[in-house]
Amino acid sequence: MKATTKQVLTGATWLVVLLAMIGGTMLWQQQVHKSKPVTTITVTSTERIPMVLLLDDHLTHNQIQQLTAHIQNSSATQALVTAKITATGTVTFKGQLLNSDNRPYIQVQLPKNLDSNRQTHLLKQLLTAARQQFKFRRFNLVSYGRGGLTATNYVEHTTTSLSPQHLVLMATPFNGASRPSNNRRQTTPVAAKSQTATLAKLIAHRHTIDSKMQVLIVAGKAIKADQPLPLQSALAGQSIFKPVVKVYQQKVLRSWRTQSGLLNNHQIGNTIQTFIN
Repeated sequence: MKATTKQVLTGATWLVVLLAMIGGTMLWQQQVHKSKPVTTITVTSTERIPMVLLLDDHLTHNQIQQLTAHIQNSSATQALVTAKITATGTVTFKGQLLNSDNRPYIQVQLPKNLDSNRQTHLLKQLLTAARQQFKFRRFNLVSYGRGGLTATNYVEHTTTSLSPQHLVLMATPFNGASRPSNNRRQTTPVAAKSQTATLAKLIAHRHTIDSKMQVLIVAGKAIKADQPLPLQSALAGQSIFKPVVKVYQQKVLRSWRTQSGLLNNHQIGNTIQTFIN
């Protein structure tokens, strides 16, 4: 009798456990069916937006490689191609892009010893050809040295469709490199009476700049050494862009070395990538 009672109790216990499991499963399925559907999905952009490099034509090959390596530091897997145009308008490209190169680099080479208007015309022609060749709509423009003057003149005389999303100007002598009136370590705007003809002209045409373009000016400041480019001259672009564009930033990078300016500063790559991305 005792054995029979024990068997009955054991069977009843297992039956309760089984029913509990079945009930729990049904309840879970019911909750799953009631759960809200996913409404947002984050997808990484695959649109190709190249970084166009417009560097000083006085830089050596090694200096260009050094600066480009710093800029590429966080995206070295992206290809770099060269786009060259002659004074007569003949365009050639060196290098190829893969389908996965959605943030490639295009190094621009313009003819030397041409006036600013002619260089602007050739740059517009070269970028138009590059867009057709490499299949992109938007781009970012990064310049160095006198290349920054060409880039500034370009954005003042181009169409909205050919304006860069982001414009970076590094060590650009907006107010010259040796003008005595430049305060070598001053970050304030250059007074009108102390402006070069080039700076005054760029300021006069600033109203034509696309206000949606985002601008970053980068200057180098030497510590306990001669300043190769007056800080006030390198930051004089604030009088051109700050009153016009909605997003304007300027950054001063300090270094103990002076011979190469920003070329050997490891911070330059992160500064540019952070601003653009």
